[in-house]
Amino acid sequence: MDADRLVEVEAQDGFAVLALNRPDKMNAVSVDLADQLVAALDSLSDTPVVVLTGRGRAFCAGVDLNQRGEVPRTWRAHLGAERGHYWAATVEAMYRHPAIFIAAVNGYALGGGLTLVNGCELAVASERAEFGMPEIGFGSVPALAGPTTAQRLLPKHVAEMAFVPGRINAAKALGWGLVNEVVPADELLPRACELARQIAARDAVALAYTKRMLRRARDMDWSQGVEHGGLVAATVSATRDTLRQDAPAVPLQGGA
Repeated sequence: MDADRLVEVEAQDGFAVLALNRPDKMNAVSVDLADQLVAALDSLSDTPVVVLTGRGRAFCAGVDLNQRGEVPRTWRAHLGAERGHYWAATVEAMYRHPAIFIAAVNGYALGGGLTLVNGCELAVASERAEFGMPEIGFGSVPALAGPTTAQRLLPKHVAEMAFVPGRINAAKALGWGLVNEVVPADELLPRACELARQIAARDAVALAYTKRMLRRARDMDWSQGVEHGGLVAATVSATRDTLRQDAPAVPLQGGA
């Protein structure tokens, strides 16, 4: 483990493990961590599946409030200048990445950490995991965790997380559909990697297009979804045919 790296990438067979490495700050997101996360995502552009986790006892405790001063709090910053939207841009980079993301939630997933869980296609949680939106307690609003959770959960569940002080545990997160599975802490990363290995064995083109199709389908009615699905299937077939045509010929082995 490189203590100087705020984001670590470990290549596996067909997938990668991406770990936030700021355990002394509960993996709270600083500007530097956000920059390293974007760089790590860029380096994994050809990786079909990514397991996202955190070092130490937290998955991610959100944006580091102590670093607010590093980004000017001006009207221009709120419009996106002067790096005012650095965290939103980081989340967007993950959202647009072609890989299938699996969150391995090892501990606290608060605020921005909850946003990261929401950005993953699948989520496995340790029995010790806790989820929450603490922003209102700081006199702020859950600007990213709120809207992304609203796309995942029922309205009353989102309201409880946003307005009621405290956090929800892993069992409740499972019951609400925020995560897919809850496992003992020592089984968390092995289980997430097992899922990653199974998914990575699938066709990479089909995986990437299916991810995009399912996300867009949330904004479509039945007929639009069916039509869009057919177009995506045709695109996948055409892409695969093109890749086959571009592949170098394999010479025949054996006698004349």
